[in-house]
Amino acid sequence: MVLASLGAVTAAARAAEPVAVVPIVKDWVRFTDPQERAFTIDVPRYWRVEGGTARWNALQYRFWLRVTSPDGNTILAINDPAEPFFILPTPTLAGAGFYEGRDYSPTGITFYKVARYRDGAQYSGAWGQTKLASLCSDIRQVSGRALPELTQTTNYYVSALGMHRDEGDAVFSCRRNGVAMTAYVQTGVNRVGSQAEGLWWADQIVAFLAPAQLSGLAAGLLARMVGTARLDPGWVERQHGTNAAVSQITTATNAAISDIIMRGWAERGAAIDRVMEEGSRARLGIDIYADPVTGTEYTVALGSKYYWTNAAGAVVGTDTDTAPAGWRKLNRVPPR
Repeated sequence: MVLASLGAVTAAARAAEPVAVVPIVKDWVRFTDPQERAFTIDVPRYWRVEGGTARWNALQYRFWLRVTSPDGNTILAINDPAEPFFILPTPTLAGAGFYEGRDYSPTGITFYKVARYRDGAQYSGAWGQTKLASLCSDIRQVSGRALPELTQTTNYYVSALGMHRDEGDAVFSCRRNGVAMTAYVQTGVNRVGSQAEGLWWADQIVAFLAPAQLSGLAAGLLARMVGTARLDPGWVERQHGTNAAVSQITTATNAAISDIIMRGWAERGAAIDRVMEEGSRARLGIDIYADPVTGTEYTVALGSKYYWTNAAGAVVGTDTDTAPAGWRKLNRVPPR
C-alpha cells in the first residue's frame, strides 16, 4: 500500500495501520494507442494509464499498457515494451560466436536474443520474478502451471498464421509497504519453426499486482480490460496487408484469455456485482467504504473498526474513532 507519511505523533496516528484496498471502478473510458493508433482498450476512469506501441523496426513491435490505481497500490499490465524477441541456440549460431544470451541480427534490421525456449508457465515465472523485484519484498512464487485448454483455443487461431502457441501462468506472494500482496502473470508464447531451430517470443503477457485479500477484484478488472482490446482495421491493413483474419484472431484470443482469468479468480471476487452483496462481502472478508468528500468507493479488507483516507487517496485503518492527523473518515456503503 502506498501511503503518504503520517507525520503525526499522536496515539491515534501511531495506531493507524496500512489497509488492503482497491478503489471501486464505476466508469470506464476508451484508451487509444497514442503512437500509432493501432489499438483501443477500456481502462478505469481516473486511473493512471501508460502505454502504446513500442516499435523497433517495421517487423518488430509490441503493444503495451500499464494501468495504476489512484493510490498506486494496484497495477494492471498488458505486455512489456522491454521484452526482446528470441532465436533458439543452434550449433551454427554457436560456431559463429552467437552463444546463449548474445544478441543476434541476421539482417541488421531485425534483432533477437539467443535463448532456449521457455513455455508459458516458465516465462510467466521468470518475468514475474524480474518485475516484482522493483515493486515488492519477500517475493515467493506460489504456483506455476500450463493452461492446456487455453493453449488449444489460441492455437486454433494462431496456427493459421504458421505459429505454435503455449499458454501458462504463475502466481506470486510478496509484501509492499507493509501489505501482503498477490501477483498474477499469464503468458502466451509464440514459436515459428521447429523445436530445434526457429524464433520465439512472448506474444502476450497479462498481469496484475494487488493486495492479497482483494486480488480477485484486480483479476476481474484485468479480465475486463483484456476482453475489450481491439486492433484498428486500418492499422492492420497497413501493417500486414490484410485485416479481417488478424483482427478476428486477436479478438478471439483476447476473449479466451479474459475468460480464463475470470474463471480462475471467480471464487476470490472477480465479479464485482457479487462483491456488492452482503453475503459475498462476509465470505470474502471485505467491505465497501466511501469517501464522503470525493465519492470514491473502496473495497477494503476487514481487520479494523474504522477506515480513513487522505488527499492522496491512501487508506488506513484504526480501532478508535479518533482521526489520525490529515485523514478523514470513510463511511460504510450498505449493500445495494
